[in-house]
Amino acid sequence: MMTTGRRAVAVGPGDADLPSLQMAVDLPGVTRIVIAPGVYVEQVVVPPRAEPLEIVSRTGDARDVTITFGLRQGDLAGDGMPLVQDCATVTIDADDVVVRDITIENSFDRADHPDLADTQSIALRTRGDRVRIERCRILGQQDTLLLDTPSRGAVRRVHVVDCEIRGDVDVVYGRATAVISGGVVHSTGPGCIAAPSTLRENERGLLFEGVTFTGDAPDGSVALARPWHQGGSPEALGSAEFSRCAFGPHVAPEPWRDMGGFSWRDARFAVHDHEGPTAGRWLRGWGLDPGPSGRVVIASDSTASDYPADRAPRTGWGQLLEEVAGVSVVNHAVSGASTRSFIDRGFLDDALASLSPGDVFLVAFGHNDPKPGERHADVFTQYAANLRRFLVGARSRGAIPVLATPVERRGARAGDVVTTHGGYPQRVRALAREEGVALIDLALLSRRLWRELGDEGSRDAFLWLDAGVHAAYPLGEQDDTHFSHTGARLIAQLVADELDRFGLARRQELVGA
Repeated sequence: MMTTGRRAVAVGPGDADLPSLQMAVDLPGVTRIVIAPGVYVEQVVVPPRAEPLEIVSRTGDARDVTITFGLRQGDLAGDGMPLVQDCATVTIDADDVVVRDITIENSFDRADHPDLADTQSIALRTRGDRVRIERCRILGQQDTLLLDTPSRGAVRRVHVVDCEIRGDVDVVYGRATAVISGGVVHSTGPGCIAAPSTLRENERGLLFEGVTFTGDAPDGSVALARPWHQGGSPEALGSAEFSRCAFGPHVAPEPWRDMGGFSWRDARFAVHDHEGPTAGRWLRGWGLDPGPSGRVVIASDSTASDYPADRAPRTGWGQLLEEVAGVSVVNHAVSGASTRSFIDRGFLDDALASLSPGDVFLVAFGHNDPKPGERHADVFTQYAANLRRFLVGARSRGAIPVLATPVERRGARAGDVVTTHGGYPQRVRALAREEGVALIDLALLSRRLWRELGDEGSRDAFLWLDAGVHAAYPLGEQDDTHFSHTGARLIAQLVADELDRFGLARRQELVGA
């Protein structure tokens, strides 16, 4: 047996070989696994890991090496609950994985179980980024290849090259950004080729480029795509395009279908006979880290938004961030906005359209989400789901998302657990941890600041104005939410310090240096 710590290991029947792929995957430090010819009956999970990994057959022929298992949706897991996507024969949760010249098979045969209603039987599921599957055979019956992400806020890229994929119902599906280049997709029965569940804010879902579509299914019985709204989520807006592909007679003349009560007309489906998207453009940024661009794009509410001179001294912290931090700022903050209204009114679309790779996308909401009516986003369900749409939109464009808890109102000046925002700050903290996103905890930092300034000093940071002093406020003002120029500068400095701590405040004078 190979010793722990070797960079390459062999799997096979020899005395020096490991007997299973999973055993090889579990060894620390391994970057290459070579598999001898044979049939390996096992369920394999490649967990997140620090090193890239290459899994290849010894002969270079996918027919010589088969990884096979026979679970289906509805079989019981170890906790006694029915399996769903975890029925996959191989699951890749790691980034930077290459699988080459291997057959991956789900051997469940629904013909042997005519009494079962759930017959989904996934062969391969990917949830890692920059996963490349080359010259493999991916075989199953129903829902064969799931190109997935670990969460709705994540973006994952997969390239499937010159593979044979067999199955029916929804042969290839999921919410990843993926290109299936060349090879053959064979429909073993009626159904659909693709069922993307791409989140609306992700510009690119599934691209089939130069694929040959064959089938045993009756003529006209297979659609190209239908929109999968995973969990009934209306935010999914499936993306599937077919560029320079060859279609057999089994493909229906009307290539799109509705799914689960959702119309295909609301999805993003297209067929390109000649010029169309390419793999390079679809999977842009693969392996590249542009680093911070020196630009910050803000999506927030009235505490951050810009105000004209005639509203002085009212000032948003986003209005002063460029001056304080020395970075270029594009401020999309909107007075009165919640996560829900920012999305519903198209402001998120505008903000995402302004992003370039390497931009910091700073997202700070929570003041208006608790309010009733059209702005309300429930803290238990809707709030985090909305924020994930900001994250996936930024990530799909190569930007760097940063979450911020809502800055505290002046009422939070005493006691370590006092907050004027209920559970919303903690929900942001939890989401940042779940999604691996940098967090600027403005709720905590500002509460400490107001306490340090005391009653009088904190009053100067907000719009506590005497009558007859400022033209915009002839009757005076006592506002514990919105900032004076002094308060906005204090918060902008907190933000600038945190961006600098994360290494994201790349100064303008360094751009292009």
